[in-house]
Amino acid sequence: MKEIIIRIDDELYRQAKESVDDLESSLNERVTSYLKTLNGDDERIAAARTHMKELFNQTKGFGVGRKPSREEMHERGSVR
Repeated sequence: MKEIIIRIDDELYRQAKESVDDLESSLNERVTSYLKTLNGDDERIAAARTHMKELFNQTKGFGVGRKPSREEMHERGSVR
């Protein structure tokens, strides 16, 4: 297990300590939870990423036809 050092302003620490009984334990839990969300430890997110990778792999070479030219894309119908 790794330990990290966080430096915060004295006033911020005082305010946090007033609102939390065990500041060190609570802060540790919150930082750990935050880091887990960054790494995608949530099973639903991991499953969604895996599913998206599978879909992307299945659609290689997928095309919708000829790509229109710039002029064709900006053509407007004639007004009469």
